[in-house]
Amino acid sequence: MCDVSHSMHAPRPDGRQTPFDILSNCVGELLFQLEVGDPGVSEAAHVAILAFHDRAELVLPLTRPCDAGAIPALPKGGQTNYEQVFITLRRLIEADCARLSGQYQLKTPVVFFITDGDAYVGKSRQPAEVWMRARGLLTDPAFAYRPHITAMGFGRVTQQTLCQVATEFNGEPLAFVADESIQAVKVVEAIAQAVQDSIGSSVRSSDFVLPIPSGMRRLRPRAV
Repeated sequence: MCDVSHSMHAPRPDGRQTPFDILSNCVGELLFQLEVGDPGVSEAAHVAILAFHDRAELVLPLTRPCDAGAIPALPKGGQTNYEQVFITLRRLIEADCARLSGQYQLKTPVVFFITDGDAYVGKSRQPAEVWMRARGLLTDPAFAYRPHITAMGFGRVTQQTLCQVATEFNGEPLAFVADESIQAVKVVEAIAQAVQDSIGSSVRSSDFVLPIPSGMRRLRPRAV
């Protein structure tokens, strides 16, 4: 789930590549590495690519890396509508898993949520209670295909938002934030590598595996 809002692709004063540029390159490379690596991973893993801004867009429908072919370019958008992210994910995950369940023994789906900013719609922040309702439908225990959600953030996104987006695994949120001293483009490269490693390791393992991306740290729940 790739954030392609304005802050991701706005030109940098120094003329350097933007996080969007790096993410666009990494998406294709991720699929390629999964395809040419372990044949078992390439044939068993199923990956979809979505982009979100004012709305959520399906860039690459769920497919095996070995069947992916050409990867469409990521779109560029304006704002950051989290509500549409979770509404779209619920619909797609339900349809995809129902379709695959007759052919495969399914594992828990995993969403890799990559963003550099909090939810913003119109002229103000999108209230958390708005998008959290949509997230709640996606993570409802009654939903047979409820996914793990890994939130990976940098830039202006707050730690609280990342923890609200992420689900918990082994009692801790799957939320990661970049060290402020690390350039955003380096963080995006590290995230893509971690996603690739996670997909490969999780397919080969009996459980979900997620390495901490280089230059990032795992967020811990705050004590009450």
